[in-house]
Amino acid sequence: MTHPSAPRRRALAALAAVALTVAGLAPAAPAGAAPDHTTVVRDTPAATSPDITDGTVDAIHDAGTKIIVAGSFSTVQNRDSDTDITRNYLLAFDKATGTVDTAFAPSVDNEVYAVVAGPTPGTVFVAGKFNTVNGVTRRKVALLDVATGALVTGFTPPPFNGLINDIALVGDRLLVGGIFTAAGNPNPRGGLASLNATTGAVDDYLTTALTEHHNYDGVSGSNAGVGVEKMAASPDGTRLVVIGNFKKADGVLHDQIVQLDLGATAATVADWNTSRYTPRCKWQAFDSYMRDIAYAPDSSYFVVVTTGSPYGGTLCDAAARWEAGTTGADRQPTWIDYTGGDTFLSVAVSEQAVYVGGHFRWLNNSTGGDNARAGAVGRASIAALDPQTGLPLSWNPGRHPRGIGASEMLVTPSGLWVGGDTPFIGNFQYRRERIAFFPLAGGTAPHPTTSATLPGTVYQAGVPKPTNVLYRINAGGPAVAATDGPDWAADDGGNPSPYHNSGSSASSFNAVGAVDATVPTGTPAALYSTERYDGAGAPEMTWQFPVPTGTEVQVRLYLANRYDGTATAGKRVFDVALEGTTVLDDLDLAVDPGHNVGTMREFTVVSDGAIDLEFRHVTENPLVNGIEIVKTGPPPPGTGDEVQARSYDGATTVGAASPVANPDDTPWSTAKGAFWVGGTLFYGMDGALWRRTFDGTTFGTPALVDPYHDAYWDTVETDSGPTGQTYVGVNSSFYTEIPNVTGMFHLGGRLYYTLTGQNGLFWRWFTPDSGTVGADRFTVSGSGGLADAGAVFVAGDTLYKVNRNTGDLSATAWADGAPTATFTVRSGPAVDGVDWRAKAVFLAP
Repeated sequence: MTHPSAPRRRALAALAAVALTVAGLAPAAPAGAAPDHTTVVRDTPAATSPDITDGTVDAIHDAGTKIIVAGSFSTVQNRDSDTDITRNYLLAFDKATGTVDTAFAPSVDNEVYAVVAGPTPGTVFVAGKFNTVNGVTRRKVALLDVATGALVTGFTPPPFNGLINDIALVGDRLLVGGIFTAAGNPNPRGGLASLNATTGAVDDYLTTALTEHHNYDGVSGSNAGVGVEKMAASPDGTRLVVIGNFKKADGVLHDQIVQLDLGATAATVADWNTSRYTPRCKWQAFDSYMRDIAYAPDSSYFVVVTTGSPYGGTLCDAAARWEAGTTGADRQPTWIDYTGGDTFLSVAVSEQAVYVGGHFRWLNNSTGGDNARAGAVGRASIAALDPQTGLPLSWNPGRHPRGIGASEMLVTPSGLWVGGDTPFIGNFQYRRERIAFFPLAGGTAPHPTTSATLPGTVYQAGVPKPTNVLYRINAGGPAVAATDGPDWAADDGGNPSPYHNSGSSASSFNAVGAVDATVPTGTPAALYSTERYDGAGAPEMTWQFPVPTGTEVQVRLYLANRYDGTATAGKRVFDVALEGTTVLDDLDLAVDPGHNVGTMREFTVVSDGAIDLEFRHVTENPLVNGIEIVKTGPPPPGTGDEVQARSYDGATTVGAASPVANPDDTPWSTAKGAFWVGGTLFYGMDGALWRRTFDGTTFGTPALVDPYHDAYWDTVETDSGPTGQTYVGVNSSFYTEIPNVTGMFHLGGRLYYTLTGQNGLFWRWFTPDSGTVGADRFTVSGSGGLADAGAVFVAGDTLYKVNRNTGDLSATAWADGAPTATFTVRSGPAVDGVDWRAKAVFLAP
């Protein structure tokens, strides 16, 4: 869609002030205290705000007992009143009651874009497009008395020759950003300047010149003024991040974003750069697509939001988190949340959430193009993102109609203010014209992200159904799923079976033509699509399977002649010896059962500690398609849905298994991995993700994880896109992977998982609060050796893997989100008698 033009926007919220000392730049009392939120704000708005009946809100400032609002409006009404009160571009109201302040009514002749606290209590800076305040010339910036709206006459700034979009009070200086080339005469400035916060005198602290259009090249593209759109000072007072329409800062390429070090005597361009805002997104409509920026209260990161239409691989129509304090070229964001074609306009950050506003319909919509694609979560115009992952939290009040969008957000110690251009919160639910307040009181804390570790307890849900099958090998091929017991283990080039000697080779074929009556019902025909053959001999191909001495077993060999070059009698003949005795003499599969027909040969033998097979040459190459070893007699009792727990120190000490009650008979035998986080067990089952509480003893009621559908919003039409389009989302593509998931764990906001037959370790962002799974899949660099994984989990600096074929538990070093060494066995049936196999293996209390 064509984006609506973004309104001019508001000043930064809660910027910290710093004091200049002889020794350098030291923190001073903050201009706005850290919000200190322990919850997300309430999802219903308070009634303590007036109704602004026209225009747009571009800036909101908390002035103690008053809220000061700036924008393009002209009229306001007290709540539950139809009496118009004229307020052009600037107004104040009582924070407790929402009543419009009759004393604060300054007269400005044009729009105000920014409002921040002044240098002394009871004063406030305003900046924007105006030239006069209360009839006195103040070109673009002024200092006002909060009580009366009168000019503070001692502050006499220079006349800027262009508009000011943003301001920040840092120490005893006012930092100014906008579209100007001079801060009075003779003070040339390229979009940035600094003033004495008390007198307004321009100084040389901030002189960085921003130059060149981002999109406009003199011939094509939208042509807008060059300079600052927004800027944010870190609360600790050490850095200033500037975004806007520019390509260079002091002649060096810094496309649309630059960081400045706030030194004791000068602000200088920092050693930080990125190329992620270089693409020309929607160049016909926007010269710059940067829209807002906000720091975290602890200065550890900042978030940038943009417009620009959906261009794959760019940061257009996206919110992106950037880590603070980093240096170097070509920096990359920690996370990105895409709308799929809609504009972000505003962002504000608390300790618990990244609040975003705009014109968007969905979030987590990486592949969307004005529609909802896999992973999309419906959010109408306002949302709260998980700071760690960028995924939407459960908070979902919505704002419909969306209009141009939610253009202003301000986090305060008592809640969240939202400004925009429309009258309602919810779907025409709460009339809050152009400004609304969401109190902190009554809000809920996001879901905890605590994890269990080792030494501790390992849980196995869906332990293998008791079976007499000891081994199943798909010779020469990948792992093959079974419906009647253990899967068939891989034996391909990437994952050769450990039970045969070297020197043989693997081949693959199309589907087998037929199988004869000797093949047991339920045997996968895919076994006959691969083979392991011995082309050399000397030594012959041998297989050896450990089986306890005295155990009677049936050895089943799955065989087929698939090679057309040996399709006739006498072309391929070989012998097979079992425990040193020839059991198949001069076997010619082209004769019996015939070419391209699968068959099975079964032999009963008592183990002497190992089952030995040898395939001997007669004519051409001996082969085998599959090997199955089954203990004779009835299998032990059990359903495969049992759950058990055992203590484990992370090294070699493993406790005995103890049962965990499964009172609702959850079919854990069908589970596809699980992980525990913050008191909740998440697990795959039936092609979806499920959640339930679990305290180490008792399972709560299971619930489908479905943040992609909302009973309230799914039927609300967006009034954008095709007729009938609603805010309904789309399941994550992870759900289509769940049937092939073999293990999963959660760490650092990431859901890591393994897939059937694949060596790699994959991950997606995940937030346990809403249960949203990231739309994008990533592969862990350097991961491997996981094709045989039946479960994976992490504890500290160690990654553990359960081998689904052998039951062994192996471990490797884990650092910076990736394995750093090869796996070594720590426990298993042949080591300490412990079988670690289960459909879901996870750590929990």
